[in-house]
Amino acid sequence: MNRGIVVGSLICCFVNYAWSAENSLGTARSLVERWIEVRTVIAETRKDWTVEKEILDQTIAAFERESNILKRQLKEVGTGSGQIDQELSENQAIQESLRTTGAELKKLVARQEARIKELAPGFPAPVAENLTDFLNRLPEDPDQTKKSLSERLLTVAAILIELNKFNSTVTVASEMRTREDGTEIQAQVLYLGLGQAFFCDRTGEFCGYGIPSKIGWKWTSVPRMGPAIAKAIAVYENAEPAAIVPLPVTVE
Repeated sequence: MNRGIVVGSLICCFVNYAWSAENSLGTARSLVERWIEVRTVIAETRKDWTVEKEILDQTIAAFERESNILKRQLKEVGTGSGQIDQELSENQAIQESLRTTGAELKKLVARQEARIKELAPGFPAPVAENLTDFLNRLPEDPDQTKKSLSERLLTVAAILIELNKFNSTVTVASEMRTREDGTEIQAQVLYLGLGQAFFCDRTGEFCGYGIPSKIGWKWTSVPRMGPAIAKAIAVYENAEPAAIVPLPVTVE
């Protein structure tokens, strides 16, 4: 702005000089010097303006770039917000599904616990002994227990696994059996899983079979089965060569 005033003033001076001059050499020289000075100032002003214009153009371009970056970021924020809302909605749906599944699982565990308690008196002695700790962990009242659902589930699973293992194998155990006269005698018991068992003492005279019930195992003495039961136990223990030993199975 100041240079523009200077240029204007110089031009005015130049005009005044031109009108007042009377062809004197000194006046002409002065006018020429003034003219050169004016041209120099104009050239410098143009040069400065070119530089300033370039700076302004670069500044405007920088602002435009910043504006485009901000627009993209705002757009990405809008997209991200929508994605976050969708993820929150999905998480809420998952949590609701988990709550529903947890409630159903809780009911299932409670039913299994009740069923195990009902069948526990009929567990064979060897498996019942192995399951003592787990059976003691079953809650008395599923609705009032402080045990976590995961702990209860693990307990039920451990019991079922042990029962399934015992039911899929043949087991021989030494147990005390009661004779008809009330005396007890040690006998070997051959369990065919959870459904049938046969017992025989060392003499082969006291023998018979057993079947599970809700109040425990029912044992029946059948003396004539002694040789077959004794042989089956001997084969199981590798005391005799492998052989097929027919034994009657009772189903109730």
